[in-house]
Amino acid sequence: MKIPDQDFLKEYKPLHVPHEYNPDDSTQDKVIYALALLKEATANQVALKLASFDAETPAVTHQKNAKDILNYLFNKGLIKAINKNGELNYNLSKIEIPNSGKADEIAD
Repeated sequence: MKIPDQDFLKEYKPLHVPHEYNPDDSTQDKVIYALALLKEATANQVALKLASFDAETPAVTHQKNAKDILNYLFNKGLIKAINKNGELNYNLSKIEIPNSGKADEIAD
C-alpha cells in the first residue's frame, strides 16, 4: 500500500546537513556542508570553501557545482536566498535567535 503523500515527502524532505566534510559524500552534501559553515554565502564563496577541502578539484568545477546545486535547492524552496548587490546570498534559513515572546495563558 502506498501512502498518498509518499512521493511528495520523498521529493521535498528536509535537507540533511552533514556534521563534517567527507570526501565520499555526494556533491550536494558537500555544498550544503560548506554553506552551513558559512551561514550565508554566494555560490562563489561556497566554491572557495569547497576548494579549501578539496584542492585537487579544479576551481571551475567547484564554482559550477556550487552554482548549480544552490540554484536547484533554492528553486525547490529548500534553502533561502537574498539579493545583495545583484548577487544571491544563500542560507539554510536556520532559526538562530530564540523567540522572546510569551504564550497567552489557556483559559478554562
